[in-house]
Amino acid sequence: MRVTGAVVVIAVLDGGSGAELARRFTAAGAARLLIADLRPGVAEDLATELDRPDCHVVGVSGDIHRPSDIAALVSTAVKHLGPIDLFAVAGPDGERIVQLADLPDHLDPLADLLALLGEAIGEVVPQQRRSSPEPAAAA
Repeated sequence: MRVTGAVVVIAVLDGGSGAELARRFTAAGAARLLIADLRPGVAEDLATELDRPDCHVVGVSGDIHRPSDIAALVSTAVKHLGPIDLFAVAGPDGERIVQLADLPDHLDPLADLLALLGEAIGEVVPQQRRSSPEPAAAA
């Protein structure tokens, strides 16, 4: 995976942390980073800490469980940073990086991105959180 010069989006799920992942991307030579965290202010503070002339970092609040938030993240990243190369998901059970060969300026392929991110979320969220209890049978 080529990181040098890449535009990277990191989405942090509940119970996850994007700080170490963001530090690794900046150390590996990413050109621009967008960090999204569910907790207001967390991504923004991390972006302020990591932003430097050779790697512009933006922090926003967002929840990638919602397709509208993913669309907004993609739109914000493309508008402020350029086409996305890598989309990383950080969850309580680790991280998953999705490589995007080419993301057009329009969001027609959003369904494909949603499918990829859905798989990534499934891999980094603990099994007990993913499975929902069976509905109670009607009496």
